Amino acid sequence: MSLPRRIRFALVSLIAGCAIALTAVCAAAPAALADADPNVENFSYSSWDVAVDLDVTAEGRAVAHITETLVAEFPETNQNRGIVRLVPQEYLGARTDPRDFTVTDAAGAALPFEVSRDSDDTGDSALVGVLTGDDRFVHGTQEYVISYTVDDVVVHRDDATADEFYWDLIPLNRAQPIAAASATVTFSAALADHLTGAQRCYLGTYESRNECAVAPADEDGTVAIGPVPLAADEGLTVAIGLQPGTVVQPETRLPNFALDTLPLVIGGGALVTSSVGAIAVARMSRKRRGTRPVVAQYDVPITLPPLIAGPIVGAAKPTPPAEIVHLALLGATRIEDAVPDPDAKRASKSPELAIRLLDPTAAADPLDAAAVTKLFPSGEVGTVFAVPKGDTKFGERMARLASAGSKAAEDRGYFERVHSPLGRILGWVSLALVVVLAVLIALGITNRLSLTPVFAIVIAVVTLILGIVGLVRHRVLTPLGAETRNYLLGVREFIRVAEADRIAMLQSTATAERRAVAGAEVIELYERLLPYAMLFGLEKAWGTALASHYREDPAYVPLWYPGIAAGGVDRLDTSIARFSSSISSAATFSASSSGGSSGGGFAGGGGGGGFAGGR
Repeated sequence: MSLPRRIRFALVSLIAGCAIALTAVCAAAPAALADADPNVENFSYSSWDVAVDLDVTAEGRAVAHITETLVAEFPETNQNRGIVRLVPQEYLGARTDPRDFTVTDAAGAALPFEVSRDSDDTGDSALVGVLTGDDRFVHGTQEYVISYTVDDVVVHRDDATADEFYWDLIPLNRAQPIAAASATVTFSAALADHLTGAQRCYLGTYESRNECAVAPADEDGTVAIGPVPLAADEGLTVAIGLQPGTVVQPETRLPNFALDTLPLVIGGGALVTSSVGAIAVARMSRKRRGTRPVVAQYDVPITLPPLIAGPIVGAAKPTPPAEIVHLALLGATRIEDAVPDPDAKRASKSPELAIRLLDPTAAADPLDAAAVTKLFPSGEVGTVFAVPKGDTKFGERMARLASAGSKAAEDRGYFERVHSPLGRILGWVSLALVVVLAVLIALGITNRLSLTPVFAIVIAVVTLILGIVGLVRHRVLTPLGAETRNYLLGVREFIRVAEADRIAMLQSTATAERRAVAGAEVIELYERLLPYAMLFGLEKAWGTALASHYREDPAYVPLWYPGIAAGGVDRLDTSIARFSSSISSAATFSASSSGGSSGGGFAGGGGGGGFAGGR
């Protein structure tokens, strides 16, 4: 179903404008306007007369020769060098091909002017610019007679009741008032015999329905309008009806199923196909996670360091900060408060962190050992590494460490890369449809001036992305990975429940073994879970639980970070959260970058129009 003419015209104009902006191919006249002194618009027109001579070509298509006689009143100061007239070269899906421009004065003497389409003279811009004058200033009354020819200015109404010459005779986009605006439209004998007598004139701002008088066509087939005064930004539009089928329409205006509808049908099918393929991939990944119930777990095997546990459980938090704490809890390193810099201009509100290498052999897992090497390349016991606050290189090292953990999770059998059988089939089908769609888009862009290629391009891009999703291998959990993920979710469950529930879990025979519920053993257990609490974003709550056990055993010293209790056990949760944030900020730091006929018509609703202004 076709859109109403005014909506279709507005949409085509919008797309054309966006295309010009995106490709940076602008007519020279608008560019000149953008750079011009706004004072050049401070003048007026004492009169503006438009004479349109309408005829048909040998093929029966409409052609109009238009003569605009403009009498401009310029100030006596050196303000203007002439005028600018922009003429649209598209009208309701067809090229009007403005051409044969001439500019003369009242006596018929040629005046200097230039015609600007776009930078490469291909005529692909939405407007054709006529710039009158040269480097000399003009003053007082100046008359310009601008003539040009345009094609396909008569359209077939959407309701098929008439052909229609619906044209903006005087543009709305104009900062100057016109004391007397008038127009005549003369139909050739081939057209005059087909006039229906239905004719309307509209004046005012855009979408104004104020009507003006239109004299009936005389014996020569001439329709006269005006004169009428027009304020700035007010235009004059005429709509004159002819019998339906009087004029042959260009092919680009005629319905074309193959180029207007078929691309959307194929695109819709491709989009549905690729979407189902992507859904199949998502369902495969979700199915691989397993559906076993989660049982709370209070310990994590040494073979599951945070660098591996994070990818398996799909932790949103980065893994390197948790790994740094994990190394300290293993005894391989110790976290300390760095010695303040005496030359620092401003003291830090919270102590800066440092990491001391104690025993590299305590990091038994190869991934933990690799993390120690990343932090301490020399491997010398006693080396102190100050955690930087804004170091791109350190952030990159930690990012590589996180990638190593993700790769290790796959190497150790927790993940595998597989195709979704259904996703792969639908992916190939959708890509084949995109190829067909691309051909239709190319033909549509070349032969049509419609919105179909625009919508089809959007559909094709989305389909292409979803189709590729269905085609490629995806990393999914293996049975071992699903079991391990379920176990880690049990650890999260243990961390997030109330303390009373945790005590009950430790005492329950349903867990792996009965554990003590107080003393150093529980503190060490809680400490070992801190890196995993960080992965789950629960470090502040876990700090509160840990603080309660530190209070019960005042003699216990957290050797992994002796300074963590310096702020007092009561504020341990805040200290741990701040400490975790400091490490996370350092480990994830990266540098930043930086760098507008029969009624129902309205003024401005037809073809033509454009822009007029000073130069």
